[in-house]
Amino acid sequence: SPPRGFRQPRLSGFDLVYGAELIRAIFPFVTEEARVMLHARRCGWMDAQGLGQVMLRLAKEGANGGSARVLRGSVAGFDRTADGGAVSRVHVAGSEAAAGDVPVECDAFVNTAGAWSSTIQALLAPEDPLPLENEVHAKVILNDHLGVIPQDEAPFMVWRDRVRLDQDDEAREGFLELDDTAEGGIVNSSSWVGPQPGGQHLRPAGNGRVLLLWEHLHRHIRVPEEPDMPLDSFLDMYPQLCISGLQAMVPELARYEGRLGRETTIDGGYYTVTPDGRPLVTRHGASNAYVCGGMGTYGLMGAPAAGELVALHVLGLELPVYSSACEWPRKEPLLNRPVDLLDDSA
Repeated sequence: SPPRGFRQPRLSGFDLVYGAELIRAIFPFVTEEARVMLHARRCGWMDAQGLGQVMLRLAKEGANGGSARVLRGSVAGFDRTADGGAVSRVHVAGSEAAAGDVPVECDAFVNTAGAWSSTIQALLAPEDPLPLENEVHAKVILNDHLGVIPQDEAPFMVWRDRVRLDQDDEAREGFLELDDTAEGGIVNSSSWVGPQPGGQHLRPAGNGRVLLLWEHLHRHIRVPEEPDMPLDSFLDMYPQLCISGLQAMVPELARYEGRLGRETTIDGGYYTVTPDGRPLVTRHGASNAYVCGGMGTYGLMGAPAAGELVALHVLGLELPVYSSACEWPRKEPLLNRPVDLLDDSA
């Protein structure tokens, strides 16, 4: 929330705001062309690293009755019980605790490896693969030295209308010439000709920085079965394309056209998604093996609830009614993929 609190703090839910005058009274930097704004109250973002550190610290301290042990390394293999039905031991390689791999006895194994979940599953049960795909998730970190986006006022903002990047014949011809996908490259600039899907978004990141994202621009990039980190499969023009796409919402961003310096950088990782957009939180691969992942764009928001659900699975406790929606194979397949507000390309 802004440092001085919310406007009308007793209100919750959503505001549907009509008309440029009312929209700009709330967010003066938004374009005069905006006609309708859906404003979600009590929304925003969390410090992902901070949340993870707090939860890990509580686990180590045994806040819920048992303390966690952290062993850094990579899963190298599994041992099974005599009947082959359960995991009895996990082998961890590359640990500082010992030379070679470290065998870890276990009553249950939970695969929460994110983009590497399928790699782990291939070691555990290659005949029973997970229905997961990885997508490039890239964000631009803009040094907003011109102060276009007010750090204390701007929320997480998504533009939903289609936009055009090819504003003239010269830009159109340049995009067509730049495309290198026929030679195996990742610059699919010929697809930037014509209307582009909405979904580009931004938010303040503190200290004069602004995060800019447009997932549509990287969705075509094929991710190898063993994803790389740090990720380097970014479009070189990604910062400029985000600036161009977001000008439809914030016209003053045009002041950065051709003026992005070294202080503006790109960072990112992967979204791991399922075919229908629902997560995987279920037993899979062995009688005491579980998977928790596939949450795509809502990982941080869904992780606490998903962690609680997989814990109920492991402990054999009563499952909530919605748990079947997270199993695989799906008992009730979705007829249509859910709408992703951050990507309109589908």
